[in-house]
Amino acid sequence: CHFAPVFNGTVPPVYHESESEVLGIPADTDTIMAKIDGDMGRANGILKERANIFEHSFKTPTVRNVALTSPYMHNGVYQSLEEVIDFYNKGGGIGLGIEVPNQTLPENSLGLSDNEKLDLVAFMNALSDTTNMTAIPKALPKFPKNLKLNDRVIGGEY
Repeated sequence: CHFAPVFNGTVPPVYHESESEVLGIPADTDTIMAKIDGDMGRANGILKERANIFEHSFKTPTVRNVALTSPYMHNGVYQSLEEVIDFYNKGGGIGLGIEVPNQTLPENSLGLSDNEKLDLVAFMNALSDTTNMTAIPKALPKFPKNLKLNDRVIGGEY
């Protein structure tokens, strides 16, 4: 579902489109009394998408730089990539015991070993671009309506 080279839900040549999936994201981390998050997702959007197939459907984001963007899922229910992998490994919401009639994720466990889970997390970490995290900017953005902000200097106090 996260296809190279952009590692989101699109494949060449339709990078400009976006895909959404119904995963059965839980409202919280309670796996004993798990219940689906109340956000209807894409079904809350424009009129033509208010169909049951879009209920609880959310855009498939890129996993590039995913290690830098926690918490995860549309509602921030998972704090770590390990938790996300565990959710997928269990079969999404259905695997947690949530009734998700239109789940697009296979409901069966992936059967990943602990090492395979660690490999997936390492792969996602490798998709992080940290080159600009410590680089000093060469210029600051200009603001056409606030000329005072344009007097800022790199490394100055504000």
